[in-house]
Amino acid sequence: MNYINKLNYYQITRKMKKYVFAIVSLFLAFNMNAQTPEEIFKTKYTALLTEYKTDGSTAVTSDNIQLFRDQYKKLKDGLEDVDVFKFGGATEDNLKIFEFKELKSLEKDGKLAELETILKSHVTDMKIFLGKNDQYGIDKNECLMTYSNLKQSLKRKDYKAACGFWREMYKYYPKFKNQYSKGDVLLRTKIKMVTNEAVKLGEDARAAQKAKKYDDAKKLADKQKEIVAERELWIDTLLMIYDQRIKYLGNDKYYGTGYLTGKKGSYVYKYRKDSALDQAYSLLKQSVETEKENSNFAIVKDFFDAAFDMIKAEKIGADELVDDYNISTDALKKNSDKMNAYITKEKAKKSPNQKKISNWGKIAANNDKVSEYVTKKFASSEYSKCEYLIPAFKSHFDKNKGDKEWLKTVTGILSWKECTDDDFYGQAATALYKKEPSASAAFRLALFHLKKKNYDDAAKYFEEAYTQEENAEQKAEYYYYAAVVAYAQNKLSNARSLALKAAGLKENYGKPYILIAKMYAGSANNCGTTKFEKQAVYWVAVDKLYKAKSIDPSVAEEANKLIGKYSSRFPSSEEGFMLTWTAGKTYTVGCWINESTKVRY
Repeated sequence: MNYINKLNYYQITRKMKKYVFAIVSLFLAFNMNAQTPEEIFKTKYTALLTEYKTDGSTAVTSDNIQLFRDQYKKLKDGLEDVDVFKFGGATEDNLKIFEFKELKSLEKDGKLAELETILKSHVTDMKIFLGKNDQYGIDKNECLMTYSNLKQSLKRKDYKAACGFWREMYKYYPKFKNQYSKGDVLLRTKIKMVTNEAVKLGEDARAAQKAKKYDDAKKLADKQKEIVAERELWIDTLLMIYDQRIKYLGNDKYYGTGYLTGKKGSYVYKYRKDSALDQAYSLLKQSVETEKENSNFAIVKDFFDAAFDMIKAEKIGADELVDDYNISTDALKKNSDKMNAYITKEKAKKSPNQKKISNWGKIAANNDKVSEYVTKKFASSEYSKCEYLIPAFKSHFDKNKGDKEWLKTVTGILSWKECTDDDFYGQAATALYKKEPSASAAFRLALFHLKKKNYDDAAKYFEEAYTQEENAEQKAEYYYYAAVVAYAQNKLSNARSLALKAAGLKENYGKPYILIAKMYAGSANNCGTTKFEKQAVYWVAVDKLYKAKSIDPSVAEEANKLIGKYSSRFPSSEEGFMLTWTAGKTYTVGCWINESTKVRY
């Protein structure tokens, strides 16, 4: 190649190299500028997008949770890089994730904020994701610090700050159990505060209206509407925390789905029973039916109160109320049995835990109080008629016929409601007596035989009852019923003797004297041979009636009716005069009665 050709070759080659270099430079510049914030993010966080996804497709385990937390730290480092760059402190040496020229290029294109948004979004996703998988979420120290701040804010009654810390706990640490009790306290406090505010605004609006300050009254009324609406939002939030707790902690051993459903139901009943009674009743019933013998006594009480409101609103029938009563008392009774068993077992230990014993004892006592409340409310209501009670209790008999406590409850209510003439009552009373032939069991069985007019059996069981009973007032009642049976058998002297024993055991007990008066009046035609002698019997009958009402106001109405009836049958003064029986003289009624009285006409 000659010199000229060589020169041309080198010149051409040199020019081509310049062109190639320019093209490559342009390509590289274009490629750098073409990288979007999303593309830059993907190159820096490959593992986050492949191995440690937060969309739920990657499982979090005890072995890999720290790797997820490492990815979170890397995201925070990336945000720190952006912050340092934004404030002018970035160099190639102090950036942890990104390169200076990458951030510079994004800044130039106005896309740095977009990268920051992507990072923040992934930080939030990671915090929420790990909170759903571990009680301490993304960082144990951060979790406990936020919880501590929540507690301290509540203690200081700084409810604005407490709301902020609680919202963070609720959003990022849904598996951290202790936050829910604090949230419950906080939200109920807020509900109370806005409720009081709404009440005060209402009072002020009425006062302004009365003072004819109509513009002020309207402003106050409008403000009250806003506060009432705010109150509903706080109630929604309170209910919402129970939904979340059920979702993430529903399998808790002691406070699981059944209990939490009941707590939610109690709050619906407390705050919205006028507008959401059906929901409250449904939630409470679901809780008690789920928890059964583990049911909380306060939830059981709310459940039965809600059931009562439901029947008043004609949303359930009396048969369902009876069923709800059975569910309630059965749960309370079995829970008390469990608590008492715990106490017995603990006391048998060498060094019993007195705190545990005390706590179990309190629970059992509260169960008993609620059971008594439920029973009285049910049995004294118009809905506890025999026509509903019998079939409802009967449907549970086969399952509970070996349970003496259940049998006591059933026979107690049926005897209280005077449903003792039904064969089912006899069946239940017999089963109870076989399980426990106590004074009360004998008495309840005797009531059945009395209603059926099986007087010999009734007398037998009443005698067993008063023979075994040690309580004087209870013994008096058993003697009284035994007297009723003896009277029905026409064993008048024995009947009176039993009635007087009853009166002697119980202070101010008028019923036995009413019964004796009826015995005397019933014997009038058989005591004496003359009309005067027979009518004189009514004098001693009325004496007993005056005695009854003088000591026992509860029988006064019945006594007065009988006094009027029997007094009309006294001998006439003309007949008494003919027989020289003047008013005020002492007269002795013969026959089996053999009592003295004063002559009166």
